[in-house]
Amino acid sequence: MPRKFEAGFLLTLSLLMAGCAGSGDGPEEGPADPETAVAVPDFSGPYAAEFAESYRSADSDFVRQALADEEISDAEYAEMTERFRTCLDEVGITFNGFNSDGSYSTSLAPNSDETHDLVSECVTSSGQDAIGMLRDIMAANPTNQDASTIMAECLVREGAAPPGYGADDYVADIEGRFADLDGLPTEVREALVTCSDDPLGIG
Repeated sequence: MPRKFEAGFLLTLSLLMAGCAGSGDGPEEGPADPETAVAVPDFSGPYAAEFAESYRSADSDFVRQALADEEISDAEYAEMTERFRTCLDEVGITFNGFNSDGSYSTSLAPNSDETHDLVSECVTSSGQDAIGMLRDIMAANPTNQDASTIMAECLVREGAAPPGYGADDYVADIEGRFADLDGLPTEVREALVTCSDDPLGIG
């Protein structure tokens, strides 16, 4: 069986956490230097800060155009996916597609030691780290609720955590026992996968 590089469900957990942690009262001001300043749209939705930061740091017109209306359309997501696939193909890596939770797998690079760096470059150049990330966290948590809270509530709902288990417990577990996914009881591991994909039970 061919070996592969995987960005698994813990990626989604980190995206949820990053989305929540990055939220604020609104977009931050752009760079002070007028030579490097980017005119950022007046984002105002639940993920305004995330859209502003992604827009400001984007290197391509495609990414900025996709973010400008504060929505990620199916067509924009499809184009990002094709750009990601093409970029990987050009460096000898096969893209195996995205999963429902935003995770994905690829083949290894011809020089396997280069796989992580090459995939990371394609993540950035294709816009996957902006378009894909924002679409995934918005689908899982549309109103940008506190990620630790909704994950804790989901684990309780799934029977993988006791009543009273809260956000602080979840954060402690993410930094502790959840880091060793393979070492967890099956029911806890399955609940984590379920909750990372759909913490609010939307689907």
